[in-house]
Amino acid sequence: MINRSYKLLALLALIIMSSASCIKKDPLMQISQVLFAPLSPDAAAVDFSLRDQIVATTVNYSATVGTATFNFPYFTTMPGQNSIKFNVSGTTVNPVATGTLTMAEDKAYSAFLIDSAKRAKLVFVNDNLDEPTSGKVKIRFFHFSANAPAVDVTAGATGPIVFANRSFNDQQGNEAKQEFIELDPGIYTFVFKLAGTNTAAYTTSAINLQPDRIYTLAARSFVGGTGNRALGAWFYANKSF
Repeated sequence: MINRSYKLLALLALIIMSSASCIKKDPLMQISQVLFAPLSPDAAAVDFSLRDQIVATTVNYSATVGTATFNFPYFTTMPGQNSIKFNVSGTTVNPVATGTLTMAEDKAYSAFLIDSAKRAKLVFVNDNLDEPTSGKVKIRFFHFSANAPAVDVTAGATGPIVFANRSFNDQQGNEAKQEFIELDPGIYTFVFKLAGTNTAAYTTSAINLQPDRIYTLAARSFVGGTGNRALGAWFYANKSF
C-alpha cells in the first residue's frame, strides 16, 4: 500500500508531466490535465502557472502569419480546485489573467488567454477526449477574434457549413459549443464566412485531419490587423494518436 506522503510526492512530480493523447496513470493516482493556450495577439510573452507553480516560461503569441499550429502539451495536475495564471514572463504579480478551475479526475480542460492585452481574459473549456467513431475525426471550433463578426465555418469554399453562426467567445458558459463534431478524415481548408453569407473573411491553410484524432480549430487575431495579428486561425491536435 502506498502511504499518503509517498502518494503526495508522486502526484507533485506529475505536475510537469504531459500527454497530448490521453490521461495515463497509476490506478492509485488521481490526476487531471489542462492545456494553456495564449491567444491574446498583442499581449507580452507569458509564463504558465498551475497551483502557483510555473510550468512553462516565456511563451509568445505565435509569430506564424495565417494558420498557426500549436504544439504545447497538456500539463498534469491533481483534481479539485486549481489556480491558473498567465503571468508576464519573469513576474508573479499582477498576472495578465488568472482563474480557478475545478477539475474532475481523469478529465482534460483548456485554458485560453484571449482578447487584446488591455481586455485580456481567461476562459476555460471542457476537452472531451473520448475516442471518435473508428475511422472518423473529432474537431471543434472557437471564435477568438475579438473584433470579427459572427462567422459560419465551411469545409472548403463551396462545402457544407460545419460550424454555424459562431460569435466571439460564444462557448463561454455554453457547453454545447465546446463539443466536438465528427468528420471524415482528409485534407481540408476551412473558410470563415460572414454568418449567413458567402463572403469569406479568412481561409485556412490546408489541414490534414487524420483518422481517430481529435482537433481544435479557432479564429484568432484581429480584423484589420497585419502580419500575425491579422485575422487567422489556430489549430491544435488535442489527441494525435
